[in-house]
Amino acid sequence: MKIIDVSEIKPGMILAERLVSPRGQVLAEPGTPITAQQLLHASYYGIKQVAVQDEEEAIDKYDDEAPDEFIGETQSWRILNSKEFKEFKAAYNKCVDKLEAIITDFVDNKVPMESDELIDEIHKVFEKHSTGLGIMAMMLNIQEIDASTFQHSVNVAIISRVCGGWLGITNEDELDVLTMCGLYHDIGKSLVPHRILTKAGKLTAEEFARMAEHPLLGYNLLVESEIDRRIKLAALQHHERNDGNGYPYGLTKDFISPFSKIIAITDVYDAMTADRCYRAGICPFEVIAQFQREDKARYDQNILQIFLENIADSYIGTGVLLSDGSRGIISMINHTALSSPLVKLDDGTFVDMRERNDLYIRACI
Repeated sequence: MKIIDVSEIKPGMILAERLVSPRGQVLAEPGTPITAQQLLHASYYGIKQVAVQDEEEAIDKYDDEAPDEFIGETQSWRILNSKEFKEFKAAYNKCVDKLEAIITDFVDNKVPMESDELIDEIHKVFEKHSTGLGIMAMMLNIQEIDASTFQHSVNVAIISRVCGGWLGITNEDELDVLTMCGLYHDIGKSLVPHRILTKAGKLTAEEFARMAEHPLLGYNLLVESEIDRRIKLAALQHHERNDGNGYPYGLTKDFISPFSKIIAITDVYDAMTADRCYRAGICPFEVIAQFQREDKARYDQNILQIFLENIADSYIGTGVLLSDGSRGIISMINHTALSSPLVKLDDGTFVDMRERNDLYIRACI
């Protein structure tokens, strides 16, 4: 067992002792993986330190099989079995295949990138799902734990385009540039050894150093291309952070492109939703809580707040499974505590998650 600061706890670490509020309310039991939502609750109560099991990388991994609570006609099940989702997935897979072909030809054979067809395919996705809400619902159900770099890049492109609309970008050419930023932000990974990209465990210091080269490798690949400079900068800067704690150069907010700041957020969002994915549904409120735990200086808060508010609002009316096994529907979002909405339970009663810090949302179903 070891005692560490709440700020240093990673969601998934295993509790060694019961987590209790100053008023004696049990927030979490020992032997269970702690969630970002519980860590936010601990912060609300001013809890500074938590006891965790002294295991190297004691990070919980979700099972591939869905728990019993997900069996049946959940909202996720209805989406996955809808004609609309099948059409969306076909269009999505076409985008992934095109992106892989374009990048492979460009990197291996020096064939100039012709991205018009790829952008046209993404336009078709948006024409069929005209609202950000509809597209995000589809995206959350298409996630895979072992998604390829190309799938991830298409995800980031689509989510970034949705985010651009939420931020008030209406010019189609600007949205296309932002989409391209997402498509090519990880192009440098094509030069990183495959064994490192696909390694299941923790990277060694040497392996991480190789991985951390990919933004500069990507920029160098794109620098001579006749594309908008912001696309090249997104490849270079998507791991930079406003507070200067990113890489490869440790740039601060005044030196990071606005589109790169958007990609930095959507890139992390997609990675987190993929890493915490159930077969039949995932919990966006856990992702929101993780973002809210970050130092506010890390990301552009104007972008992040608008992004998270819209993500949260998109789940009003969605079924959820709570940590005590009860089910309900998201009734209202609290914009001062986005990860703690008002939930109407199946028995007709309401639970304000701000006031029930012993509960958290396990998944959307």
